[in-house]
Amino acid sequence: MKQGIIVTNITQTSPRFRKQVDSFLFAANRLKNFKLTEVKATNVIKYLEENKNVDFCLFWDKDIYLARLIEEKGIKIYNSSRAIALCDDKGLTYQALKASKVKTPNTFVFSLTYNENINQYLDEIMPSLVLLGFPLVIKERFGSFGEQVYLVNDIEELKQLLLKVGDRPLLAQTYIDYEKGTDYRVYVINGKAVLAVKRENKDDFRSNVNQGGVMSEVFLDKKMEEVAVKAAKATQCVYAGVDLIKDEAGNYLVLEVNSNARTINAYEASGFDVAYHYLKFINEDNDFKEFARNIKYNIKDLFKRKG
Repeated sequence: MKQGIIVTNITQTSPRFRKQVDSFLFAANRLKNFKLTEVKATNVIKYLEENKNVDFCLFWDKDIYLARLIEEKGIKIYNSSRAIALCDDKGLTYQALKASKVKTPNTFVFSLTYNENINQYLDEIMPSLVLLGFPLVIKERFGSFGEQVYLVNDIEELKQLLLKVGDRPLLAQTYIDYEKGTDYRVYVINGKAVLAVKRENKDDFRSNVNQGGVMSEVFLDKKMEEVAVKAAKATQCVYAGVDLIKDEAGNYLVLEVNSNARTINAYEASGFDVAYHYLKFINEDNDFKEFARNIKYNIKDLFKRKG
């Protein structure tokens, strides 16, 4: 039997979060010779010390430090700490996509200002922002559910926004208004697109369900699939929800790659159980033993004296 843990954050207690975790636990019960146990992040190291039969970890958190600690114990996590890091920081996501020649809206990543508001340095970065053109989408580099995404129509709106959030890591993107309030999420598992859904919001430029967007299943066309799979590969995700937007030329551009993409809304919209198929892949993935051997070797190798 393959035995694993799903690591969850102790602060995540909302009904929507609980429903998502329960869907994984329910899906696990449908698989033969497969067991999944929930462990809170605060207790996971102790749990692993007391339970030596853990084969894998479904890491439903974003604590990169903890993810690496688990990997150093020779346990393969899904997604890897590297993939989580690339997706959690939208600046790193953009960098990874650009390196793999995955198309995105034109993007500018703000310099860090170490808790000072970047508004006071706006004149220095304004030439780069002007090249993107207004309206601009401003995103905090760390955030979820569309809650840290803003639309500014001109310089004055930009200044007012930066006064509020300009001490945080940010990036700016050209606003694509071809299908206002609409984007597409493609779920990718192990290099294969398994489901596409459309999210529409008539009252907000953000299509996220948490911002009032409505989700529905759509046909997964070839272009959509190719871009989503390439984006998942660029960010090293074996599982991803890739958010796409369409431009006037019919091209799909990648907005974000989500390493912990929620599956509940997609299931309700389509009847396709992404959580089950994700766990099914994990159950059939025999790479975890090779991963454990390689990790233990590499960690040991770090302490070898050279010469």
